[in-house]
Amino acid sequence: MRATAYRRAARITAGAAALGVVALAAMPVLPVTAQASGRPYRYNTGATHSPQVLRQLAGGGRTGRPLNPLPGALQGVDVASFQHPNGAAIDWTKVAAAGKQFAAVKATEGAYYKNPYALTDLADAKAAGLSVMAYAFAIPNGNGSSANPVTQADYLLAYLAKAGGPTPPIMLDIEYNPYGSECYGLSQSAMVSWIASFDAEIRAKTGQEPIGYIPPPWWQTCTGGASTFRQLPLWVPDPNSKTSPILPTGWKNWGFWQYSSTGSVNGIPSKDVDLDQLNPARIPLLYPGPQHDKAGGTVHLPISPADPVTGRTLSFSAAGLPPGTSISAGGLITGKPGAAGTYKVTVRVHDGQGRHGSVFFAWRVAS
Repeated sequence: MRATAYRRAARITAGAAALGVVALAAMPVLPVTAQASGRPYRYNTGATHSPQVLRQLAGGGRTGRPLNPLPGALQGVDVASFQHPNGAAIDWTKVAAAGKQFAAVKATEGAYYKNPYALTDLADAKAAGLSVMAYAFAIPNGNGSSANPVTQADYLLAYLAKAGGPTPPIMLDIEYNPYGSECYGLSQSAMVSWIASFDAEIRAKTGQEPIGYIPPPWWQTCTGGASTFRQLPLWVPDPNSKTSPILPTGWKNWGFWQYSSTGSVNGIPSKDVDLDQLNPARIPLLYPGPQHDKAGGTVHLPISPADPVTGRTLSFSAAGLPPGTSISAGGLITGKPGAAGTYKVTVRVHDGQGRHGSVFFAWRVAS
């Protein structure tokens, strides 16, 4: 019954959404067509997520208020330009003092919008001691610009590169279309291909696996419940569950849980703030991607957590490594592969306090 109610709520159209975060009540509901200026309507750019998801999350679902955080779960927020009303700055030092330990910042939407506050927010949040990540709101049909997933991935990376330094962890926000049909007019197989191409481009350019922000009902409708991306660390919106969120098909565990869009956080000047928490039992690891080496070559492959881990010592182990390689307790794989072949590697991590995680990848060693 709970999943059915959630699925029904997830299908609310953009025209029915009258949110505090996106002022749609007086806005005409149109498909992706031109205004007088010749440009598509793009009212979602300043929002963290689509009107459909924000409406689900508003008020913490059935409870009518944000849910209480899970014991032991690290707490965080995700923000966009809406959290800067009239250009007001976020005071990330106050956000940290309020107990928030991580932040996701919307950086781009499609290949046409860059959040003007994103680079500053990422830098200031990190300086305040929060772990940070940047996300792209995917527009698989382009909404008047490029629909190419590689173009949208590169658009995000080019913007983040302006800040200098290493690329922060990336989240792909793939969800309801704010501007038209919920699946952007793509077939299920085409949607799976779109995500795979975005994912491959991020891995190729950064060496990291993007985190997937995925509403379960949308995933079932628009990908057919594809299990292709189970290696992606999962960020899932669900306002109704109390101990763990409903998961999209293909995942057995979650990394992040977004449980409200109407929180209030000291230091963030907007009325509504998205509230998130990290799974207290899980330590998601960054997917290193398929590995390709030659027998006898030198290997230096660090395995890192995808999410913030503070105040804990992690211990790594691995199974299925190529002969001649090993992993240190700190997660560094080194050595010289001694035999050609394709190896299925499993790396596991635990913190000695009941938290654990794993990542799987293929390793091809050529002769």
